[in-house]
Amino acid sequence: MTKGPIYRFIFFIVLLSSCNSDPYDPGKFLTPEAQQKLIRETVYFSMKLAPNANHDTKFDKEFDWYYDRAAKEVEVTKYYIDEKRTHYFLMSRVARSITPMREGIGGKLSIDGAGKLIDYEEIFRTWKMESDSLKTRGAMLFDRMVKGKDLSLFYSKFQGDKYIEFPNERFSFDKTLRLWHDNAIDTLQRE
Repeated sequence: MTKGPIYRFIFFIVLLSSCNSDPYDPGKFLTPEAQQKLIRETVYFSMKLAPNANHDTKFDKEFDWYYDRAAKEVEVTKYYIDEKRTHYFLMSRVARSITPMREGIGGKLSIDGAGKLIDYEEIFRTWKMESDSLKTRGAMLFDRMVKGKDLSLFYSKFQGDKYIEFPNERFSFDKTLRLWHDNAIDTLQRE
């Protein structure tokens, strides 16, 4: 007799927690090992080049030490796969700062049947911010990205350094080269 109310209470708690579960929890889509593999494959594009590397040589084995270390500073914080098999991601990485800060990288990618990365596009990079701020702001930006909503309202020219640092008037992401492109330098080179 006394077990009935306890079981109902446990059932209610389980039901309540499942209703509030995060639809973008990376664990729903990727194992911890798959998350680490994804991070390791994308650091070639999301991090600065290894010392003495260029975009043609960055995949050479001699630079693995650098990208292995860089991968340890990154975590997948949000993830979603839509009905077209497009993978959306929000990764957080340690930011270079005097105080502990992180920055977010939001984008989308495609993976072939063998699990190999075939497309990679960064939609936005956030400003450096405290971890709690990135968690809240990043989640909102990620949700808008997945739903195809306009992110330009959160660009620096409207919001200062609170949300999105890139893209901006000067930098845009080149999907073919998989890197941020400085439009000002290209304009100068064409003149």
